[in-house]
Amino acid sequence: MTELYVAGILILLGIFGYICWLCTRDTYIVRIKKKEIMEFKTSMELSGLPIIVFYQGDKAYNFLLDTGSNISYVNIKSDLETTSTGIKDTFMGSSGVDEDCEKVNVTLYRNEVKYQHLVHAADLNKAFIELKKTYGILITGILGNDFFTKYKYCLDFKELVAYQR
Repeated sequence: MTELYVAGILILLGIFGYICWLCTRDTYIVRIKKKEIMEFKTSMELSGLPIIVFYQGDKAYNFLLDTGSNISYVNIKSDLETTSTGIKDTFMGSSGVDEDCEKVNVTLYRNEVKYQHLVHAADLNKAFIELKKTYGILITGILGNDFFTKYKYCLDFKELVAYQR
């Protein structure tokens, strides 16, 4: 009987220890499919910017991940294929002046996953050329919080990945 009592106590201590470990360990990504993880480690090492590459056919496009932006943008001067919605809008440009833009639909692919998103298309050449001069990377667009919310992505700056929850 005492052997069962001791075995029971050891099992309870093991469970308690496991629960304590779960509560105190570092962030751990669970139930994530490999296709749903987008790493930006390389771009952070090279430029210090969180950039993810998306594709349309064989063409690659660099998108800056910007949690400070409420909406997503694409450079209308790029060769990215978009579909017009006919909806005009304005946004506060880097010069502090309202600038014209249009809402467009864009379809992007990454790891065989299709992303369709409504973005603002504007002339972002000035800002993106400065990034190219400084970091050597040509940016096509900015993914803002509207993208992260729609696709339920979280940014993990410890692991340098974006992953779906």
